[in-house]
Amino acid sequence: MNRYRMPEEYMRKLNEHPYVEAATEWTVTFTPEFKKIAYEEYCNGKSIGQIFEEAGFDVEKLGRKRLENFRNSIVAQSKKETGFKDLRKDKSQQAPPSTEAQMEKRIRELERRNAYLEQENEFLKKIQSLEKGYIGKAGERK
Repeated sequence: MNRYRMPEEYMRKLNEHPYVEAATEWTVTFTPEFKKIAYEEYCNGKSIGQIFEEAGFDVEKLGRKRLENFRNSIVAQSKKETGFKDLRKDKSQQAPPSTEAQMEKRIRELERRNAYLEQENEFLKKIQSLEKGYIGKAGERK
């Protein structure tokens, strides 16, 4: 799948836009205010392309896939308690992992460790049997 790299000139323009928190050649982070406005207008029947054009964005340069992902994102965020706030930077707002998830993670860790130790044990047994064979053929230990 090809990713659409943002033209550098448009990326600089986006970073100056009031509805953009940050823009790089690969990503654009929109403000929570814009997400809320866009969601309300989307629910009122406007298309995502129309919402972006009215907000002063160049829809062609942003790309169709980016707009689709934005739409999916705001619909999903509207259903969360935290709303449109970006939680990636603020770890205190993220939900702690459930005890069940912690237990599953711990089980996976222990299963990996167990498999490693079993391999190590088999390796040591092979070394030991090779040493016994060497001792038996030579008649004495070196």
